[in-house]
Amino acid sequence: MNLMSVPAVAGISIGAAIAVTFNKKNRQKTAGGKAIIFIGSFLVTLAALLALNFGIYYSNSR
Repeated sequence: MNLMSVPAVAGISIGAAIAVTFNKKNRQKTAGGKAIIFIGSFLVTLAALLALNFGIYYSNSR
């Protein structure tokens, strides 16, 4: 299995953050609330994908 490129990881993270921000549940939030949700979901998704990428790297190097 190959590692994901940095632009792919960033693109997936941004797409997931946009999807979470404009979800039906968060539609009534203020602009500041949506910004916090966007940044938080971007960082959580980014951390998860980087952990996945590290796991792929570790399994390939063993």
